[in-house]
Amino acid sequence: MRFPFSKPRIEDLDHYLARKEYDRALAAVTEALRKNPKQFNLLLRQAEILGLAGNREKAIGLYRDLAERYARDGFYAKAIALYKKILRLDPDAPDVHEELARLIEEARKTQMPLQERLAAAQAEKPRKAEDPEGRERRIKELRSSTLFAAFEKEALLEVLTSTTLRSYAEGDIIVTEGEPGDSLFLIASGTVKVFTRGEHGEHIPLGELGEGDFFGEVSLLTGRPRTATITAKTPVMAIELDRASVDRVTAHHPEVLQTLEEFCHRRAQDTVEALVSRMRSSQG
Repeated sequence: MRFPFSKPRIEDLDHYLARKEYDRALAAVTEALRKNPKQFNLLLRQAEILGLAGNREKAIGLYRDLAERYARDGFYAKAIALYKKILRLDPDAPDVHEELARLIEEARKTQMPLQERLAAAQAEKPRKAEDPEGRERRIKELRSSTLFAAFEKEALLEVLTSTTLRSYAEGDIIVTEGEPGDSLFLIASGTVKVFTRGEHGEHIPLGELGEGDFFGEVSLLTGRPRTATITAKTPVMAIELDRASVDRVTAHHPEVLQTLEEFCHRRAQDTVEALVSRMRSSQG
C-alpha cells in the first residue's frame, strides 16, 4: 500500500497525470532530471506537464530552450516539433516561425555544415557506453534535417509555416494502405509499425520506423494512394507537410519542389517504399 505522503516516483508518472496530480508529476520528473539532467524525453515531459498545470509561460520558455539547443546541434526536426508545441500553447505567439528560421539559419552559418556533421557522425567509431540504437537514431535525425538545411531562409520560413505537428497515441492508425493521401510525415519522436495487405487481406508486418524516418513521400509527390498502413507503436510526434502547402510555397519558391524530390530520392532506401519493395521481391 502506498501512503499519500510517499515520495513521487517517475514510474508512477502516467498515474499522476491520469489523476491530474500535476504537482506530484512535476516532482517525479524533477527528481528524475536531477539524476539525468540532459534527458530530452524527461525535459519534454516536464514542459508538457507545466502546460497542463497552467504554467504556460514556463512551459513555453522550456520548449524554446530545448528547441534552441536542438537547432544548434543540427536536429532541426526536433526543433520544429517543439516550436509547433509553443504554438499549441499560444496560437497568437508572434513571429514563432520567423524565430525558428533564424535559429536554423544561424546554426547553418556558425556551426559545422550539417552534411559534414552527418558524415563525421557516420564515420566515428561507436563509443563503448553508447547505445547502438541511440547512435543510429542520432544519424537518422541528422540525415532528415538535411531537408530543412537545403532551403534558403525565405523558402525555409514558408515551409516551416506550412508544416503541421501531429500527435498520435499508442495504437492509433496514422495512414491506411490504399486510401488517398497527399502528405509526407517526418517522425520527430516515437516509433511506428508498418504493415501491408497480404493476398487474403491479412495485415503483414514489414518493420518499424523511428525518429528521423519519414513516410508518405510517394503520396506527396505523385498523389498515389498510400502504399502501406502505419500505426503508432508508441506515442508519436510527426511533422506533416501536404501537397496543397507545397504547391502554395512553390508558387513563390519553385526550387522547393525540386529539393523535396531530391531529398526523397536520396532517402529512398529508408522509407516505407523500400520495405514494401523488399517484401514483394522476397515473395517474387
